[in-house]
Amino acid sequence: MKIRIVLFISLAALLSLSACPFWAADAPPAAASVQTIETRAQHSFPRVGKYEVLSCDFHMHTTHSDGKLAPRDRVLEAYRYGYDVIAITDHGKYAAYPEVKSLVDSLGMVLIRGLETGVAKQEHFVVLGCSEEYQPRDPHKWAEKPGEATVYYQDEMRSIAESGGLIVHPHPHVGFREPLRWGIEQGIVQGIEVKNGTVGKGWGVVQSHGTYCYPFAFDWALEHNLAVFANSDLHGPRQPKDSPVTLVLAGKRTAKDVMAAIRARRTAAWFDGMIWGREALLSDLINAVVAVRRTSDAGNSYVRIENRGPVTLKAVLQGIGAPDQPVEIGPYQEVLVPWAAPATFTIRWDNLWKTSKDNLQTTYSFK
Repeated sequence: MKIRIVLFISLAALLSLSACPFWAADAPPAAASVQTIETRAQHSFPRVGKYEVLSCDFHMHTTHSDGKLAPRDRVLEAYRYGYDVIAITDHGKYAAYPEVKSLVDSLGMVLIRGLETGVAKQEHFVVLGCSEEYQPRDPHKWAEKPGEATVYYQDEMRSIAESGGLIVHPHPHVGFREPLRWGIEQGIVQGIEVKNGTVGKGWGVVQSHGTYCYPFAFDWALEHNLAVFANSDLHGPRQPKDSPVTLVLAGKRTAKDVMAAIRARRTAAWFDGMIWGREALLSDLINAVVAVRRTSDAGNSYVRIENRGPVTLKAVLQGIGAPDQPVEIGPYQEVLVPWAAPATFTIRWDNLWKTSKDNLQTTYSFK
């Protein structure tokens, strides 16, 4: 009996070994190959008329300046977080652009040629869309007066404009000074950051609307006809909390069309659960994203509100009953609200800001 047991165990052991070729070959097991699988977030908005809504980040850094990630890793990170358009804006350098252009194209994203520069110890400026002929001079050392040791800011701004580029004013922490004013008057500075994802509590931000941002920059944008931006200004790895989005309404998914949309001011700032933008653009966006319908059954009436976008909408229904009815509608969700049968009612969108103090409102009527 004992012999049979030993033989059975030996035979089982031999069969087990024969099923493992690396052991049978008397070689150590091969090291497992570890691969990183990129899972892309989706920011799918419906089209707004003839425009596609693109999720963009126009301000970030790599190891070519003071960033912590290599250009390729920065691109893959943006892909993971669902961005359609990016600009790598290393300080005074375009080195990342040729390195990652083909990768960005292969992923179906758009890369805008960009860098960061500015006036010595004062304003920073993000430069977008210059042709390859433009070569930056004295980054972060522009002089405020002609004849100084470094390039005069007006001369450098003119060079940017002549090469087809424009300027976005990031983290406007030094106030509305003359270089900014002059650049706006000349049509060279065409945008400003309302939200910067990196600066946190510092760099002139204001604690407002439940976060840290630049509400005064939004006021400047409306007063001086500037495009509105929310950018990350990434140096380290991207985190959900520092992933603001500039929404751009572009005719096509190309660098040319994105730049045209910025010049036409078809942008909005999406950050911390809010969207900030001009009233006309927000109205067009909400009309594309939201469907409002009436339905009834067995004497009961309802309003159906569908959110066809990726942003949770905070709606307050006015005129549909007493008191006003707050409703939160998650991404790609629909709510059914009892309806007291008024002919007309208004929705105040508590997380859509048309000025730094006023929410967007839309009115709906049923016959």
